[in-house]
Amino acid sequence: MNGHFASIGDEPGVQSYEHGVQVIDDQKEFNTQLVDYIRKVNVAESGFNYHLISVFGSQSTGKSTLLNNLFGTAFSVMSETERRQTTKGIWLSKNKKDTNTAENILVMDVEGTDGRERGEDQDFERKSALFALATSEVLIVNIWETQVGLYNGANMGLLKTVFEVNLQLFLKDKQSNIRSLLFFVIRDHLGVTPLAALRNTLVQDLSKIWTSISKPPGLENSRIEDYFDFGFAALPHKILQPDKFTTEVQKLGTRFTAGHRTQGDASQEFEGGLFLPEYHRRIPADGFSVYAEGVWDQIVNNKDLDLPTQQELLAQFRCDEISREVLVAFDEGILPLEEHQAEAARNGQPAVLPDLGLTGSKARSKCLQAFEVQASRYHKGVYSRKRVDLESKIDGRLKTLYFAHLTAAHKTGITNFSNAVTAAVKTGQKSGATYEFAEIVAEEKEACLKYFKKEAKSLGIEGVAWTNFKPQYLLFEKELDDVSGKLRKEEMRRLATRVERWVKSRLGEAIGLEFNKLGSGRAGSGAPEEGDKPTEKDLWDRIWTVFTEVVAEAQGRFTDRAKSFEANQEEVDIGLWRLRRKSWVALREKIEEEVMEGNILLKLRENFEDKFRYDEAGVPRIWSPADDIEGIYTKARESTLTLIPLLSRFRLADTYAPPDLPSWIGLQPKGVEASDEEDLAPIGGVDEEDGKSLEEEMTVLSESKRQDLVVRFKKTADGVYVEAKRSAIGGVAQVPLYFYALLVALGWNEIIA
Repeated sequence: MNGHFASIGDEPGVQSYEHGVQVIDDQKEFNTQLVDYIRKVNVAESGFNYHLISVFGSQSTGKSTLLNNLFGTAFSVMSETERRQTTKGIWLSKNKKDTNTAENILVMDVEGTDGRERGEDQDFERKSALFALATSEVLIVNIWETQVGLYNGANMGLLKTVFEVNLQLFLKDKQSNIRSLLFFVIRDHLGVTPLAALRNTLVQDLSKIWTSISKPPGLENSRIEDYFDFGFAALPHKILQPDKFTTEVQKLGTRFTAGHRTQGDASQEFEGGLFLPEYHRRIPADGFSVYAEGVWDQIVNNKDLDLPTQQELLAQFRCDEISREVLVAFDEGILPLEEHQAEAARNGQPAVLPDLGLTGSKARSKCLQAFEVQASRYHKGVYSRKRVDLESKIDGRLKTLYFAHLTAAHKTGITNFSNAVTAAVKTGQKSGATYEFAEIVAEEKEACLKYFKKEAKSLGIEGVAWTNFKPQYLLFEKELDDVSGKLRKEEMRRLATRVERWVKSRLGEAIGLEFNKLGSGRAGSGAPEEGDKPTEKDLWDRIWTVFTEVVAEAQGRFTDRAKSFEANQEEVDIGLWRLRRKSWVALREKIEEEVMEGNILLKLRENFEDKFRYDEAGVPRIWSPADDIEGIYTKARESTLTLIPLLSRFRLADTYAPPDLPSWIGLQPKGVEASDEEDLAPIGGVDEEDGKSLEEEMTVLSESKRQDLVVRFKKTADGVYVEAKRSAIGGVAQVPLYFYALLVALGWNEIIA
């Protein structure tokens, strides 16, 4: 059993550790199953509430026997019939006598010195001493009474090694000032020599050894009491006085409890508990195995043992390990949310996660608390850094979820707002009633802001500043305003479309009526029944007046309705500018419709016929051969022909110039976007880049069209003239000769009379 590690196997049980666990074997190999043993005996979760004792002594002096009787351990002991080494390497076992002792006492049984098996090889002796000193609170030195005063027998050589390595540790860790208790248990005490005398002898020998060792610079005047406390106990002979031995062992066992230093000289032996706070190496129980392995690795490879560095390395290892462990529990609550959100992102649909704030807060708090409970026992600097790292990991994941959730709530809110406003507007349009767009927007905006605030508040995670959603709330509110602006712009476009249709309808009637008045100066078909008969030469003046009046009324309608949308002045100005441009284009289209070849020729014919077929009083002419048909025809034709130049260009009668269209339309307002211009037709004289002048814009009939119209009109007029001539001549030729004879016969009496 002593030649191998205890409890070899994948899953050793408590029974496998009946004799404890071999920490270091006789080949100086460290047993990595130490961590499993500490867990199995329920020490791992005790934090700092454990104590470590090491026992030194010459081979076959009963070290293992002492420990077994004191702590109920089952270390191997030497056979009474043999004299050979039993403890090989370093063994560790938990105290099994919990009565009247401190909790969680771990006892290390160190291989005895002066063994024939190792002979002159003192390397392991030195390394094991350094290992025990670096890890243990109390070093028990087991000696016989007869060895007191002897250098080798009293293990003074070993103690010299202990003193030297202690100074080595002190140089590496001056801040913590490592302190240990050397507790001498004097075996087979007969009582002849008082314990006090034995104590004085041992202290004198220890002081001599301390004086003899080489000390580093700065420690030349140091005393042994600066680094060690001393305790002494005597036990009777186990074989000769078994009952008394058992009683004294039980009494000695009660001293292994927590104690405190009494006032006075620190070198005095204290009667209370042996475990003083300053003895503890402050290595949490769950990290002891890793710490011990690191310490032994430094020792066995003959490297300078730097306990602060080892403690930091242990802290880094354990904090990382604890961090991974607590993150497993964190994942249980957060991973489903992350997966749900990732799935929603893949589908292109924002996912609003219910209870993210509550779940995230609980998972974060639970994770950090678990880390703090376990990791705060380690090196404070390392713990603080690792806690920050853990917080960063946790908060990074929560932050991703948080902002993704806010983004989802943001998108959902914007979509709901847009849909709600659009639906309300459509409902208002279908009902035929007047709806207030601004009120609809205000109501839906308030509802969406409440929704976003509710969602954002539900995400609040305690202890983090970034869940203050005010910046995101302001951003959401700003985008709502932007969407409101777009919806208002769309509504204003719809308003503009309705107004434009109204303008086209009014212009269609009014402009058609003005063109129908051509020739009404002779009370033709287009003349009003009452009032003044308008002249033909002011046709364009009348059209311009009607046009500007209709557009002015339309602008008033547009402005009033736009203000009810809470549109700003810039938006209104852009809408009016677009309305004027579109209205002008509508006027041009109506004029072009009126002067189409068939329409204008018909109007010229009507104008000509009004002048040719009616006299000045508006009475229809009955043509006779005596009438000056040719003169009347020529006058009427020439009068109508004067309309063609008049109709060719849009000119005002007073100035004989086009109206000031650029001034009427006005300059392009600020804030006009490309989308505001994409459906606008270019206007000559207004849009410089179009390359078309105002004169060209005002041209209604081109020169070629004018000439063609003159030719076609003359042919039409000639046809009317020929018809009139035939009517005059045909009326005379059709009276038969016998009619005249009959007329004379019947009217002869009248002639004679």
